[in-house]
Amino acid sequence: MTVVLARIDQRLIHGLIVNQWSQNLRVKRFMVVDDEISKNEAIKDSMKMSKPAGTGMSIIDTQKAITNFNAGKYDNQRVFVLVKEPATLIKLIENGVEIPKVDLGIIFNENDRKPVTKFIALNDQERKDLEIIKEKGVPVVIQYVPTDLEEIY
Repeated sequence: MTVVLARIDQRLIHGLIVNQWSQNLRVKRFMVVDDEISKNEAIKDSMKMSKPAGTGMSIIDTQKAITNFNAGKYDNQRVFVLVKEPATLIKLIENGVEIPKVDLGIIFNENDRKPVTKFIALNDQERKDLEIIKEKGVPVVIQYVPTDLEEIY
């Protein structure tokens, strides 16, 4: 399997991701899929500095992620996909990228979002998008760190 987990987390790459999740999942590549950040070299450079030794990091737009996955570029790697919103994952799934599970990380309480948990707030469109992901057979869970019990969303 290529993708071991996809996480929706507005912070994308941060300490919990590189220190706890990467070890727990035995990640070989972090893949940030974001159409805006993929064009910002300064942010990309700072993110790449945080990756653990022995791992790769891609910070690419949605179309390039779809192209690379479908071309088998990551077939021999354990990839952890990180996105800011569920709509990005829908595009990946609908274009042939296999996502085994989606974890909800930090989603800030802003922009008309309503709290779901202490760390997660969603707007109406994000709720609908998560339902679409579940309808496609992909489980959606809430697990802040790997040692927390997994909750079904």
